[in-house]
Amino acid sequence: MRVEPFDTQRAMIFNRRALIVAGGAFGLFGGVGARLYHLQVRAHDDYAALADDNQFNQRVVVPLRGEILDRYGHLVATNAQDFRVVLIPERTGSVAQSLARLEQIVPLTEAQRARVLRDVQRQTAFTPIQVAQGLTWDQFAAINYRADELPGIQPEVGMARSYPDAGAVAFVTGYVGSATDRDLEAAPDEETKLLYRQPGFKLGKAGLEHTFDDGLRGEQGSMTVQVNAHGRVIEEIANKGHAPAQGESLGLTIDTELQRHTLEVLGRDYGEYPEDVEHHTSASAVVIDAWTGDVVVMASAPAYDPNDFTSGIPASLWRDLNASPLKPLLNKPVAGAYPPGSTFKTITAIAAQEAGIAPSTRFHCSGVFNFAGNPFRCWKRGGHGSLAMEDSLKHSCDVYYFNLATKLDIDHIADVARRYGLGQTYDLGIGAEAKGTIPDRAWKAAYYRSTPANQKWFAGETLSVAIGQGAVTATPLQLAVMAARLATGNAVTPRLVRTEGEEVIAPPSFARVSGDTDDLDVVRAGMNAVVNEWGTAARSSLQPDWMMAGKTGTSQVRSLTRDPVTGRVLSNDELPWSHRDHALFVCFAPYDSPRYAAAVVVEHGGSGSKSAGPRARDIMRAVLEKDPGNTDRHRLWRPGMKPLRPGLQTASLGAF
Repeated sequence: MRVEPFDTQRAMIFNRRALIVAGGAFGLFGGVGARLYHLQVRAHDDYAALADDNQFNQRVVVPLRGEILDRYGHLVATNAQDFRVVLIPERTGSVAQSLARLEQIVPLTEAQRARVLRDVQRQTAFTPIQVAQGLTWDQFAAINYRADELPGIQPEVGMARSYPDAGAVAFVTGYVGSATDRDLEAAPDEETKLLYRQPGFKLGKAGLEHTFDDGLRGEQGSMTVQVNAHGRVIEEIANKGHAPAQGESLGLTIDTELQRHTLEVLGRDYGEYPEDVEHHTSASAVVIDAWTGDVVVMASAPAYDPNDFTSGIPASLWRDLNASPLKPLLNKPVAGAYPPGSTFKTITAIAAQEAGIAPSTRFHCSGVFNFAGNPFRCWKRGGHGSLAMEDSLKHSCDVYYFNLATKLDIDHIADVARRYGLGQTYDLGIGAEAKGTIPDRAWKAAYYRSTPANQKWFAGETLSVAIGQGAVTATPLQLAVMAARLATGNAVTPRLVRTEGEEVIAPPSFARVSGDTDDLDVVRAGMNAVVNEWGTAARSSLQPDWMMAGKTGTSQVRSLTRDPVTGRVLSNDELPWSHRDHALFVCFAPYDSPRYAAAVVVEHGGSGSKSAGPRARDIMRAVLEKDPGNTDRHRLWRPGMKPLRPGLQTASLGAF
């Protein structure tokens, strides 16, 4: 068959088109191949990393807090196994029903229930929310046994802050608590906020736990977990992430054995009042190693239990603690400011000698001192007769110091008081230190700055200050420092922390208190006579074992109260407990070579000689018997030494 010419031409056109199409297809598939090569070979690592980001997430691992130890290594704040229960909202079906079923096993307060419901609204549905911690073994076991009946309820084992000595060292250690909204707002970055939100994570809220929180907190760790498209954890991936670092330890100067003994002594009944007279015990004591400044004892009674705060203190207990007239939340050794009473006469005696009044100077006490037409009475109604300075301290004669006050300038008395440790704070790291009041002309002018007519200092005010009354106040810590400086003549400064992390903090060197040593010798002799020569604290003597020097004090908390019918001045026994005088005692021992100084204050105890002195005696006897500052007898704890540990401790995992 013959082919027409136009068919040849059409065939040539078809072949060209086929060639073009084939070339285009080859180019297209070549480009796809090149792209696949780029994705699967050249850019494999980059895209694999992106894929990992879509499948894996980092989970926060909460670090253990650093431990706090006493001077010998006994743990006063540690981490203990904690049974807790969490709720995962998306698995409950009904959060309210799940909580109601859980409450058949674990009672919840209204506050706990409200917090959980609030957190449910704030967080994603798959994020675990802590419902309660500190469960008993029976509660924990019951939740596990009835797991099928508790949708969305999950028991967990973690670690929680624990205080083995409960309230014995509460005001030193302080306590921890969960992060509040205010804490979250103050967090420096998002990473810190994430840590704060983890179940089981706690912040230092008071005391040393708060002051040293950054070091005690440790460094958070991380763990890689596989998640699905909704962000839910499917699997924990081993060998990825990093372990958390436990916080630094903190070593204290406190002796927990003596601390417990002191609290027991403070709570004893020393027969200050007749059995039929209502009375309570609210007291404090401080003992200082006068050579090093180490605070060996700092006790406040009654005390709260810091363990109550770890899991969230019940509202009812919080209200009771705040409402108690015994003030169990007040750190009395540093925050309680009291008129020092006759313990302040030691300061007035030094000021008098510096003003040129010889210690042999005698004044006659008839029981009353008249000044500007007003009677200033001695505590001993019949008077003490003629006394020199040393005997005035021994018998605590008020009239003697009224006479001295008329010859002294208030600014000079204030200067001596400050030199011996009053009117200042010591930044021990436990917060809430009261400065107290050491009145002088500048203080009064500032106090009455809005009423200039009241700014003038009157001589009659000096009479009150001279015996530790009027505007003058001091804390038990300040009074213990005063006793230590009187004992040694050195400007002793107290401290509570011996070690921080790996650092051992050496005791400071103390300068001498400015003044004449002979002035101190007179005061020390007078304090010795108070206890050992039938002075006002004769019943507090430690003889024949030790010679302890001291000074009693009784301070009024109200003006003299008289019977409305007879006009008779009522005794402390006849007054309500809150209107009775405070009892104080300061001391040091041994007298010939002072090592320890102490102060005891018994609120509304009535009499320093009956209430504070005997307690100080029994506290100091234990201190001197143990001699905690004697490093030949006692090995002090140092970093690297193994503390007494209540059990194996591991890091706890937080929610991602």
